[in-house]
Amino acid sequence: MPRPFRSDSIAGQTRISARTMSSISASKLASARIAVTLGDPAGVGAEVTLRALTSRPRPKGSFLLVGDPGSVEDAAARIGLAMDFPLVDSEAAAAGEIPTRGFPILLPAGVAPLKRSERKPGKPTLVGARMAYASLLAATGLALARRADAIVTAPLSKEWLARAQLARTGHTEILAKLTGAKGVRLMMVAGDLRVVLVTSHMALRDVPAALDIAGVRETIAITHRHLKLWWDLQRPKVAVAALNPHAGDGGVYGDEEDRILAPAIRKARASRINAFGPVPADALFSAMGPEHDAVVALYHDQGLIPIKQKDVHGAVNVTLGLPFVRTSPDHGTAFDRAGKAPADPRSMRAAIQLAMELAPRHRPPHA
Repeated sequence: MPRPFRSDSIAGQTRISARTMSSISASKLASARIAVTLGDPAGVGAEVTLRALTSRPRPKGSFLLVGDPGSVEDAAARIGLAMDFPLVDSEAAAAGEIPTRGFPILLPAGVAPLKRSERKPGKPTLVGARMAYASLLAATGLALARRADAIVTAPLSKEWLARAQLARTGHTEILAKLTGAKGVRLMMVAGDLRVVLVTSHMALRDVPAALDIAGVRETIAITHRHLKLWWDLQRPKVAVAALNPHAGDGGVYGDEEDRILAPAIRKARASRINAFGPVPADALFSAMGPEHDAVVALYHDQGLIPIKQKDVHGAVNVTLGLPFVRTSPDHGTAFDRAGKAPADPRSMRAAIQLAMELAPRHRPPHA
């Protein structure tokens, strides 16, 4: 019998293998099974999750919360929610033995429930960071075992993960490492606007050196594949943003357009991908810009500013290239607001809804 997934060795965990998990066909289920990690217990993750799952109309599906049970109960008390939160252990979750009443909570293996003194809103701790990381490991294991059809991740703190010596990156990079996935990219979705980043979290001065033909071309190809797979677009149009003002203006303001972007687009088109550009970003994202199904943006703020302008409260982060669907709300832990004011659940609700829509259409890369 395959042994169930465990997350006992949190700091030393580098990759999770699906071969260590038992599996079940998601196609036999009547509704999507979503594992929702609650993020850093000192943030707004538990609150936005509960608000999103209980707001009208309630999302359809089966939901497993992954994180600290006490933090969920605290959040429920703050918002006046009376509901069952049956506790699930790791072995039961790996065997698919999930209660159907209320919102079951999986306490990850390898970590203890937080004491009341360790789960104060707005007061992050090392044990809270370990809980957030262990929750991500557990949800990833369930998704690889096909005990979850998708995962939705509430915000964690990169700063506190680093302080706990667990990771120095965010969800996207951690998930790529855990699953061994290659060619992972961040997509942001706001309504009909979809933006995929070539580079993500780095200093702006480092972006030009991080761009190359292969990386841009791969980003175009990954975007193309997921538009066909998840959005059922048979010949999607992928626009590529320029790096420099006026797309370099013939080399006056930089040569990356001629030296990197144009060759990458030509290679993509040679592979029968309907890509075009590079288009100056100010024109591309304007109301009069060219029609497209997705934009390949070159750096973080180039892509995220128009996303937030489109829908600051309902944007969703989607990870492309993983063996499963992963979405998250487009906001952080909000330590400064946690427990002080009602947390806005709209982005989390949109993330849950999108995960439910994409999960039935997903096939792992190269499947």
